[in-house]
Amino acid sequence: MRATEIQLLVGDKVTYTAAQPTNHQEPREHGSVVATPVFDRYTTTWWVPVRPDGAAADTEPDWVSGRRIVEVESVP
Repeated sequence: MRATEIQLLVGDKVTYTAAQPTNHQEPREHGSVVATPVFDRYTTTWWVPVRPDGAAADTEPDWVSGRRIVEVESVP
């Protein structure tokens, strides 16, 4: 994603590939965006803070690369 292409908002539900695929599969994980995504200009990567589904509200978010996000569902 380029700096102008990220369109994720806090509360959006996302599906993303697991960090460590196993058995030549791409397991999918689900969660919610919990803060504004951050662009790292040195690696040209968007980092999205995502709280996995089922995690407690006080759980630190996972920082997911925008390249791993495969589906977005905007929540009104």
